[in-house]
Amino acid sequence: MTLRKKLMLSFLILVLLMGSMIGYFSYQNAKNLVLENKEQEMADTINRIDISINSQVQQINRLAENVKSSQIVRAYLKKEIHTQEETEELNDWMEGLLNLISSCSDLILMNEDGTVYYSYSGCQAVNDKRRMEVYENAASNLVGDGTWTEKGSSLCQKNAEEVVTFISSINKVILAIELNPETFGLLMLNNYSTFQNQYTYLVDCAGNVLCSNKTNIYDWGDVVTKGMEKGVRRYEFNWDNKDYFACRQYNGLTGWETYSVVSTDDFFPQAKRLREAIMGLVLLAMLAAGVGIFILSYTFTRPIGRLKNAMKQVEAGDFEIQVESKAHDEIGMLIQSFNYMVSRLRQLIMEVYQQKLAQKNAELTALQAQINPHFLYNTLDSINWMLIEKGEWEISDVVVSLGDILKYSLHGEEILVLFEEELKYIESYLCIQKNRLEDRLTVQIEIDEEAKLCFVPKLILQPIVENAILHGIEKKKEMGRIQIQAIVREGTLEIHVTDDGIGMQPDRLMRFRESIMSDEISGKHIGMRNVHRRIQLHFGEAYGLKIDSEWQKGTTVTILLPVEEVDQAKEVTEDENRNCR
Repeated sequence: MTLRKKLMLSFLILVLLMGSMIGYFSYQNAKNLVLENKEQEMADTINRIDISINSQVQQINRLAENVKSSQIVRAYLKKEIHTQEETEELNDWMEGLLNLISSCSDLILMNEDGTVYYSYSGCQAVNDKRRMEVYENAASNLVGDGTWTEKGSSLCQKNAEEVVTFISSINKVILAIELNPETFGLLMLNNYSTFQNQYTYLVDCAGNVLCSNKTNIYDWGDVVTKGMEKGVRRYEFNWDNKDYFACRQYNGLTGWETYSVVSTDDFFPQAKRLREAIMGLVLLAMLAAGVGIFILSYTFTRPIGRLKNAMKQVEAGDFEIQVESKAHDEIGMLIQSFNYMVSRLRQLIMEVYQQKLAQKNAELTALQAQINPHFLYNTLDSINWMLIEKGEWEISDVVVSLGDILKYSLHGEEILVLFEEELKYIESYLCIQKNRLEDRLTVQIEIDEEAKLCFVPKLILQPIVENAILHGIEKKKEMGRIQIQAIVREGTLEIHVTDDGIGMQPDRLMRFRESIMSDEISGKHIGMRNVHRRIQLHFGEAYGLKIDSEWQKGTTVTILLPVEEVDQAKEVTEDENRNCR
């Protein structure tokens, strides 16, 4: 999968998660806010209903007070026998009063044995069972101005409707005002329905439903009542896998309770449309984000793609490629670094090519200028025999040594040689130097047999011996001595070249050591520095030259070489020589 696809997929997943979360929480918050408002609206509704009930109840209370305080009524009730005029006067006064209250079904004045003094409906005989219930209710609950009974049958036998009755007393006479329970529903409840499927009902002290705004088709009345038992005014419950909200208002004047129940779906009928709208907005936002992510990922990965293509071209050998970029961000810096790297590689390749070309030219020139070894050896051999015929034995030895040196220098291309061969070469060199110094030089060579079989870099002893002669022996007036020792110790070949020359003072010894260890290609002691660097390049920085000197006593140069790694180095050297050919 490409980087662009990974970025787009990652961003799209992130946007999808964020969009889903934002949409979900937005919908839930909006829904909860609407539900809270609707719940409060329902509570306000039943509160207004309770106020209307109080208004109706207070109207009944005033009616009862008017009856109880009427002199006509009191005078009428004091007499046991009434004239026609007294009865008509009472009827006229009561009818005039009751005409002002249309909700009253009946108003009855009766004594304990059921004698009816007055009935608005003209009732002459009362229902004894109902009469006893009314008297028992009055005896147990009648306090102050009056009390309301449970829903039950009318006192009048000819009235079959169920009523609620307000009971009061005038001395020992019972005042009963009966009302049809549906009066409250017709006058109030239907006018306060906030929601289409809202079910609002009024119950008496016994839990009987007095009236409701519509017929209840569900049997969750007990669930609502039990949920409200502990003084809770609002209650949520589930019925038939559907959530409902219920609220309650207690009426202190009657002891009745008003309930209102509605499905939470009816609270928020626009929930589906809101959910669809939020989903639509989220989808549009995700679509816009997807377009933005595509553009952003394209803008972000395009230079990386160009850089990748450029790398493939470099891998194929095109070092002229350059990637254009005007950006100054991290990708721009990366492209600039790539361009610099390619330019530097091109420059280094050109330098190596030119060096190789110069090396080939130098080899060609050297081959052209090289004297034929056979011709040179034959010439030196002729000179040697001429010197022998004349008895010039010392000069003959010098000529032979010179031939051996020339043969060793021109023979083969080996970088590593046996230490035994290196010793033969240095013996020839010392032969020439001894003749030059007229026997002022003596040489002592002590080599272990194991050391002779070790491989060493070619031509490492001559610069050291030459330095010992020039800077040590020649500066002495008396005879000098050079001692060459070699020993294998703990896997390391140690070669010691010691002279008894004038030596070096400490400050000069320190400068000499620094010169040997430096990477300069000019200055003094180039030969010894070359030997030291060659050894370290072949075997590592743990090996090389170690120099000790004491003023007026002499100098010792120690060459340290690994024994175990020499064979491997020789194999590598032979491979390199074959590659060069």
